Amino acid sequence: MQDSGFIFIRKGEVRLNPATRNSTQIQKLSVFLFIFVLLILPAVVIVSASLVAATQLRDADDQEMSTYSRQAAGDIKSEKELAQGKFLVADRRLMDPNFRETVVLLIRYGPDGAMGLVINRPVQLKLSTVLPDIKELDRRKKTLYLGGPVEPTRILLLVRSANPPEASMPVFGDVYLSSSQKVLQRLIKNPVKEERFQIFAGYAGWAPKQLESECDRGHWHVLKADTETLFDKKSSEIWQELIDRVSVKWVRITNSGKLLEQSYLRNPVRRKIIKRN
Repeated sequence: MQDSGFIFIRKGEVRLNPATRNSTQIQKLSVFLFIFVLLILPAVVIVSASLVAATQLRDADDQEMSTYSRQAAGDIKSEKELAQGKFLVADRRLMDPNFRETVVLLIRYGPDGAMGLVINRPVQLKLSTVLPDIKELDRRKKTLYLGGPVEPTRILLLVRSANPPEASMPVFGDVYLSSSQKVLQRLIKNPVKEERFQIFAGYAGWAPKQLESECDRGHWHVLKADTETLFDKKSSEIWQELIDRVSVKWVRITNSGKLLEQSYLRNPVRRKIIKRN
């Protein structure tokens, strides 16, 4: 009587066949495991998804920070590269009386040395006294700048013009350098509205590797030159404005990682994921 799955012990009494009882226990265990998996699996999926999302966000931020750092490093390198057409901004600690609180425009730079013009040291001297042959100077209120300690009797011009003046060499953009008296006379006698010019007495000079050594010691900060500073800013404000710009730039670059980290933590979605993990 075992085919039915039951075994008769005595009349009117039935019990499960041991084989059937084992099969039933297995079925109950299977149901329990199914319910357990059904309840736990969604939680595992959610946690796994959160971990994946958090990892992706962190990877994205790491990449963002890395990209920003590379860009910042590239900007620093580009700014610090000495070249014609760059500003040299004297460091606050530079006490040399020839260059204290000065801004120099590099008008030539190469293996044989460097040459520049100090753009923010006006001279209290009439141009007609320095250049008596140009009579028109009496009627022009034009400032003479001390371009540097080398050859202070030599006159140099910085000219902003859409077309290169004759006897001139390019410095940057539409700015040219000239030492021609003919060019100066033409600028004064026949001024063109679109043209601007500044007059300098003397220049600054560096022997090969001398300027690089001074930059390495922190005497100078290098910035890209611009025509607004050169032709429109008050000479008394130029150095302070540029040294402040240098300070802000370095603070921003130094704190770039911290700023990105703060942005990461301020993001509510990312904060939620971090807390959940």
